[in-house]
Amino acid sequence: MKIGVIGDRETATGFRLAGLTDVYEVKNKEEAIKALKDLENNDNIAFIIITERIAENLKDEIKNINKYIVEIPDKYGKIERVDPIKELIRKAIGVTIK
Repeated sequence: MKIGVIGDRETATGFRLAGLTDVYEVKNKEEAIKALKDLENNDNIAFIIITERIAENLKDEIKNINKYIVEIPDKYGKIERVDPIKELIRKAIGVTIK
């Protein structure tokens, strides 16, 4: 089984240099959706690596995929997401849970 990648130019280049061949460099949501569908329909692909910023725009499409999807940071770093349960606890009792 192979790994597919969807990312920006720098991420795609890095994975190509690492030897992966099913790498999609995308610039917009439409290209990302097409790449995701191509990887989903490829029976040789077991895992899909996608950058967090691209995945953020494809939430609805990603939840319908029957392959393992791993989100990774891009060159700008990790996206800080707020966990709604942790935020509710912090507001209610004034303590941050890690």
